[in-house]
Amino acid sequence: MNDSGALFFVLMTGLAGIMALVYVPLRIFLTATERRRRYKLLQNIRRLRDELVQPLEP
Repeated sequence: MNDSGALFFVLMTGLAGIMALVYVPLRIFLTATERRRRYKLLQNIRRLRDELVQPLEP
């Protein structure tokens, strides 16, 4: 293959495609787990706040 520019382009395009196939699902997974963690923490804070509002029974 005499055209090294075309080979370089194909290699770089392939590398970018592989990186995208790894990065996109990983980013979606990490975002979903972070939102789930934040939601659970918010629920815990609300539950504790509700417990503090209720008066103690003797």
